[in-house]
Amino acid sequence: MKVGTDAVLLGAWLPVSESCSAILEIGSGCGVISLMLAQKTNAHITGIDIDEKSVIEAQKNIENFIWKDQVQFIHANVQDFAQKTTQKFDVIVSNPPFFENSLKSPKTSRNISRHNDTLSLETLISTVDILLSDNGRFGIILPLAAAEKLEKLALEKHLYVTKKTWLYPLPEKKANRVLMLFERECAVYEEEDLIIRDGGYTNEYYELVREYLLTEHLTK
Repeated sequence: MKVGTDAVLLGAWLPVSESCSAILEIGSGCGVISLMLAQKTNAHITGIDIDEKSVIEAQKNIENFIWKDQVQFIHANVQDFAQKTTQKFDVIVSNPPFFENSLKSPKTSRNISRHNDTLSLETLISTVDILLSDNGRFGIILPLAAAEKLEKLALEKHLYVTKKTWLYPLPEKKANRVLMLFERECAVYEEEDLIIRDGGYTNEYYELVREYLLTEHLTK
């Protein structure tokens, strides 16, 4: 799967503190989110993906990247990774597969990227709980039904939503995605709306992502 709006939004939206030293991206794909985060932090970033071809592509993408020494991509199953490593991460981020019990593509790699057979929400939140530091943050983007399910699963692990951004594809449409930030303590809760397009891309969307995209990519 190539770069999409969900990944760009999550990478631009995710807050990363100056004290952050280690970031993990679960399901890193072609590496776009990890590369975006490298542009706003000095932290070391590890991207893991179960699809070997995606990892190879991500590794190629960092070859000429100015911050390449900060980023590494690993071909790994996240469950195995969580059991073997002793490292804790200040930030964990994921744009996970979210289709459940739905019609699949003939292409195995596309199914891995889009369907949650290999990474269920239950598995995702369990591994986040293992790998997240005590003061860490977990950022994710999901459709609304999956987000509601994940929030309930997270509460069982004492992970609490501290920020939500509801994403609207058009002003007249209902929200179809939500960006969520989880932490181990109930901090002040923030909630906001973001409309992505209104004819062309909205000013709000542009201001969020403009540091990462060429201007011509944001035309109508």
